[in-house]
Amino acid sequence: MKRSILLAMVAVACVLTLPAFAEDGLVCADCHDEVAAGMKNQIHMRIQPFEVNDREVGCVGCHGDGVAHMEEGDPTLIRNFDNESADDAQACVECHAEKNQPEWAASTHAMEGLACTDCHDIHSRNNPLNSCKSCHADVYTEFMMPNHHPVLEGKMSCSSCHDPHLATEMQLRTHTRANDLCYTCHQDKEGPFIFEHVPVVEDCSLCHLPHGSVAEALLTASEPMLCLQCHELHFHAGLLSPDGPIDVGGTERESPWGEHSMNLGFTSRCSQCHSQIHGTDLPSQTVPGGGHGMVR
Repeated sequence: MKRSILLAMVAVACVLTLPAFAEDGLVCADCHDEVAAGMKNQIHMRIQPFEVNDREVGCVGCHGDGVAHMEEGDPTLIRNFDNESADDAQACVECHAEKNQPEWAASTHAMEGLACTDCHDIHSRNNPLNSCKSCHADVYTEFMMPNHHPVLEGKMSCSSCHDPHLATEMQLRTHTRANDLCYTCHQDKEGPFIFEHVPVVEDCSLCHLPHGSVAEALLTASEPMLCLQCHELHFHAGLLSPDGPIDVGGTERESPWGEHSMNLGFTSRCSQCHSQIHGTDLPSQTVPGGGHGMVR
């Protein structure tokens, strides 16, 4: 009899103190040891001793009071984030209020019905790239091209250019032109220049692919085919070079390519001569180009 009374008193004492222990995950870890191991050093547990927006954090902060759940063992008696309900999302935005901005409702991800837990793993330090590639596998494969932005190398991430919570075009981190986003890293291409290359000013993606490309410098096509989409070849490309040595500054020189030197020189990489393809302040000093040759 005394033993039964003693056990009952201990049980009552445990129940009365469960919320305090559940707050730091000690009681939760008794049953959810794998989850607790994954939460080690995770941000949700590192901020556990504090309160955010006047609410508790840690296990209790997200899942609510777990006393009834621990007494009955019923997962429906605690917020479990399995039904992707509005209540689940509310648990996140109570702390991450900035992510519940008006633009989210108009974003592609919101219109597709994605919940917070579709992209974010609450109990582990998940690599954000894994969340993106689960839906955007086609984009992920582009980073395996010979030339690509260093996402797989860990020097940047998808969120360097995209904000998944925005409603901007392609959910880019800019409310203006896409070029302005590119200029945050490529300031030398911004200008303004006296002699401008019109496609550069209009949209970087006219010549460059943002994720990866077979052509160097993330170009949509290799030179000169890229340039030939807008420009014609120089007329020199169809001419044969003079046969034999040529007097250059009083010295006779002979081309190693023979009579096809002109053909090769003017049908290779346009940027070998037009090196300032993004724009320049110096005229090219060519009559036909009116100074816009962008050669220096």
